[in-house]
Amino acid sequence: MGTPNAVGDWSSEMEVNAFRRLFPLRYYERHLSESIRPNARPLKKASDTIVSLGTVASSDGSALAKIGSTTMLAAIKMEVMTPSVDSPDGGRIGKQPWTTQSLFFY
Repeated sequence: MGTPNAVGDWSSEMEVNAFRRLFPLRYYERHLSESIRPNARPLKKASDTIVSLGTVASSDGSALAKIGSTTMLAAIKMEVMTPSVDSPDGGRIGKQPWTTQSLFFY
């Protein structure tokens, strides 16, 4: 949940969380009216962004991007193949969806 406020009291944080869950529209409208996000970042300030290339050693190309608290991973593995007799001009694309929950621990 976080840390207690300056007085060492968890009740204020619990009240804010309860208000946010019970009245989400009013919660976000209040922040927007003050031009600030719930995490105290101004509306016009972008989240910190980090991009790392070549993060997956077993792939032919990869990138890890982190924008604020969101993390994304993209990787590609290529393989030269012989086309099938049925479609000599065709190829094949396979995909493997990954989720950050399976790759990273928070």
